[in-house]
Amino acid sequence: MSDAQDRPIIVYGTGSTARMTGLALAAAQLPVILADAPQAETADRETPEISKNPQMADWQSVLALSPAAKTMLETLGVWQKLDRPSAPVCDMAVYGDTAAFAAGLGLDFAKPAKDDNAVAILAHIICRAALDRALENACHSAVTAGRIKRQATPLSAFNKTTGQAQFADGRNMMASLLIDGARAPASWRRDHAASMLRHDYRAGALVCALTGDTPHGNQAIQIFTPDGPLALLPLPDPHGRALIWSVPQARAGALAEIDENLLAYELDKATRGQAGSLRPCTARAVQPLALALAEHYVDEKLCLVGEAAHIIHPLAGQGFNLALRDAAQLAEALYEARRLGLTFDAPSALDSYQKLRRADGGVMAATTHILAEIFSGQAKSWTRPMARLGLALSGRVTGRLAAAARLGERLRNQANGGISHDDLPRLMRGHGFEKADFEKA
Repeated sequence: MSDAQDRPIIVYGTGSTARMTGLALAAAQLPVILADAPQAETADRETPEISKNPQMADWQSVLALSPAAKTMLETLGVWQKLDRPSAPVCDMAVYGDTAAFAAGLGLDFAKPAKDDNAVAILAHIICRAALDRALENACHSAVTAGRIKRQATPLSAFNKTTGQAQFADGRNMMASLLIDGARAPASWRRDHAASMLRHDYRAGALVCALTGDTPHGNQAIQIFTPDGPLALLPLPDPHGRALIWSVPQARAGALAEIDENLLAYELDKATRGQAGSLRPCTARAVQPLALALAEHYVDEKLCLVGEAAHIIHPLAGQGFNLALRDAAQLAEALYEARRLGLTFDAPSALDSYQKLRRADGGVMAATTHILAEIFSGQAKSWTRPMARLGLALSGRVTGRLAAAARLGERLRNQANGGISHDDLPRLMRGHGFEKADFEKA
């Protein structure tokens, strides 16, 4: 094993993407240092009691995980640490003025025909807060077991050519690679990383949990309102739903502040009673909507994952699934590089990661952007025909499936496994990494 391979891989970022990437690399038996801001000690803490009341604050913000993403979390032992239940999405309905057009494209995600009448799970809804706790607990266990080292002091500088990392306490460290998963770029990344393609939707997603008088039956609902797309996702409580409503910035802010009764009225008007009577049962928040796509994911000893590489419209709920595919593919590529005796920053080591992940991120970013242009209430009349043409062309870009396949099926396959859905990384297939004697490599 070369001296360069002895140098650690630094994973930078304070969010779920960085911690998930660190766990994936540790599972691949790679030397990982997680450079994140530590949270309160989580070892040996009691698991919070799971309430059946959907009004718990945890459910303000949720994630929709693809089946392959759930498999990855199970393989890494994260899913087993979730202290809140999940809710499967078994069907999806589309309503609104453009619903007929959406259904014609296959965006109703109708259940695929099955001779055995098996239930097809489209996604698993989990709360972000529970995932954050599970990841922190999993990272703590990995640190205790010696599979991950942790650097609590913030990273203040990084030289992508030499691999020298400098921390706020004055410590310097030579790294073989720095994996950046931070959404907001640090000054050293702004100075060195490749440029980003950016678009501001001038809109926000209103998020909160709702309770209603009609059981959801594990069905997700997408409603194309005059203001923008409104999604209702099933929660573990049969009457609980997660709201993600994309509207112009000013309206999003107003909806977050108005009285509960007035919001219930606005929801009834927007949904036209398709989900029954709905009322907010958690605090509300607004998530700004933007698109960003890095020109390159790999730049010498700097590698981007998650929101450092791509930020997409939440219309299809695929942002975190993209980040998980980044982590799984990166672990696969670096494991093979080390097994072959390559340095982690060798062009051939990360060539497959760069090509596959940027193609997957690019296709998903383009698809969700075009869909947002078609179905957003802000879209100008002259942009919709152009966007629809682009959507038809994008069907060819995604096409490893038969040309006659419905767009919904194409999106479902890509959402689960990316453009290489027929060749998933091992973590997403439920397989771990074989024990390897890298000293003899």
